[in-house]
Amino acid sequence: MTVAGHPQRRTQVERRAASEAALLRAAAELIAERGFERTSLRSIGARAGTSREMPAYHFGSKEGLITRLAERAHERTLEATAEALERTDRRAEELSALEALRVTIETYLEVFVAADAPEERAVVVMWGATFPSDSPLPAVVHADRQTHRDLAETIRAGQQDGSIRADADADAAAVLVMGMARGIAALSLAHPGAADPAKVQALCGEVITASLQDPSATAPRGPVTPTTSRRTSRPGQ
Repeated sequence: MTVAGHPQRRTQVERRAASEAALLRAAAELIAERGFERTSLRSIGARAGTSREMPAYHFGSKEGLITRLAERAHERTLEATAEALERTDRRAEELSALEALRVTIETYLEVFVAADAPEERAVVVMWGATFPSDSPLPAVVHADRQTHRDLAETIRAGQQDGSIRADADADAAAVLVMGMARGIAALSLAHPGAADPAKVQALCGEVITASLQDPSATAPRGPVTPTTSRRTSRPGQ
């Protein structure tokens, strides 16, 4: 209950969460605009409208902030799939591993091209910074490796439930799927407007099905209902 004319005060936990969210948003915007190297903790604090010391206070270091930013981008994809699932009558448990894989990638691409997706775009920009052998972003490299492991695990699950062909090498297939999603995301930054994002998204899902589906299984028709019922992979990280 609140006193009339006096809005309820936020708790310390809520204030801290709001401050961290503002800093992550500012970091994502700056990295997407300037790149990783030209984004400093001080500039992040200034963009967020807080003191320049706040990023270090919340995250400890630039690497700590980057790690949390990558996690937040993953969380946004999970939230998007959960919201899409709520808008349908289909239960998550009804989906095969192939359907889960396909919709994970389709949802990631849908979120990425949305007008308000600085976190996802920042992760792709940071991915480019990992190309040199002496990369300054070990957290992003680690996230990439985990993404590959998660995708391969989903593919092996599909081989177990019969939705994905048994002769497919799970590790190789995971590289293919991850590379396709990440490459599309990168091209959408370098060449915006080159193609209709919705058509690219749909075609990407069709390629996953055509490449990996077990011949004896029934192909999913059209866009697949998103799910988070299985361990969801992180194509954008």
